[in-house]
Amino acid sequence: MVFAVPWLNHIRANAWTITIVVGFALFMDNFIYGLIIPLTPYSPVRLASEGHAGLLFGGYAIGVLIATPLFGYLGDRVGYRGPFIGGVALSGVAVLLMGLAPNFPLLFFARMCLGAASAGTWIAGLALIAAKYTGTRRVEMMGFVFMGTTIGSVLGPFIGGALYEWRGYALPFLLTALLVVVDAAFRIWLIPADRVRPEPCPDLPGLLRDKSVLVPAIAVALAAFGWTTVEPLLPAHLSRMGITPGAVGLMFAVAAVAFGVAAPVVAWVSKRVAIPKVIAGGALAMAISLPLLDVLPNIILIGFGLCLINIAFAFTMNPTAAEMANAVERRGMSCYAATSAVSSIAYSAGMMASNAMTFISASKLKFVEILLCVSAGLLVCVPLLLRKSPSLPEIAVAPAAPPK
Repeated sequence: MVFAVPWLNHIRANAWTITIVVGFALFMDNFIYGLIIPLTPYSPVRLASEGHAGLLFGGYAIGVLIATPLFGYLGDRVGYRGPFIGGVALSGVAVLLMGLAPNFPLLFFARMCLGAASAGTWIAGLALIAAKYTGTRRVEMMGFVFMGTTIGSVLGPFIGGALYEWRGYALPFLLTALLVVVDAAFRIWLIPADRVRPEPCPDLPGLLRDKSVLVPAIAVALAAFGWTTVEPLLPAHLSRMGITPGAVGLMFAVAAVAFGVAAPVVAWVSKRVAIPKVIAGGALAMAISLPLLDVLPNIILIGFGLCLINIAFAFTMNPTAAEMANAVERRGMSCYAATSAVSSIAYSAGMMASNAMTFISASKLKFVEILLCVSAGLLVCVPLLLRKSPSLPEIAVAPAAPPK
């Protein structure tokens, strides 16, 4: 239900409303995700090992993987508003459970809810922007909403670590729950009802068989595989060095700033260099940078290494969204939720592969040895990213008329 209040209708009619609401939603998604990075080693649910920390992060990936097909299907068939609101409802459940969970299974379930919330928010949110704007205007508005992700990634780890040092584990989640309420109010009151135009849409298996979609999907999975190894292991590694949660949060915040600064550079390079080469270069740079986290001798240099990894992540990840959307639009379709769903599946697959490897190897390998294994995996896959995709591979769906 959308409330029929005159002043709310005036706000909904403003061209910037959807952009602001989606930007804040992505801010909250990244804020919550970043908040828990420095807090995980200090949860009341005492984790037995770094492997269990990796398994816990895997719960997020499982949640994304389970929820993505559902939100992708609903988004292109019944509208984007419902899945968008469903995402924030799941965020509320996740935040409360993470703050109160008394045991590992419930904390794992909370991470699954957070992953499902992220799937709903990203799939529906980006589809709302894609459906609202066209051409260069779409690129511009996507840039604005991605500013929310950067700000959330900056503030989440820093605020999480700082609040923990001030008043303990529960306070960060209590204050975040209040922000989730604000996010929910924005989504419910300011997003108008959908007017879905019936249109044939490719199913997810069909998209995953399309090589022009599959190659950027592999890049997304590789980016997730590299970065997700860092998130559970580096805070524990730094904790053993005597570095406080606040300092760890600040380090991840600075790295998020590096990612945000890199975004326009990636866009500039992608206009001048073939996108497969940009993506492959990012994966190669990530493979080279990962072992630096153990080799570098102090927190400042480790922070610099983390920034290098985040910049490499931007070069690997950022160009993929445009590649996937173009693959569908070349066929006269506008099933933006479907392409977002493919990206989410690929990201969750990369996360799960990293989490499984971390869980299995954490008790057997040193930190630097795990990083070297991940680097080797990235290097092996770089040639796949340079393979030229066919110009118009077939998708198992009847052709549709171009969007009006």
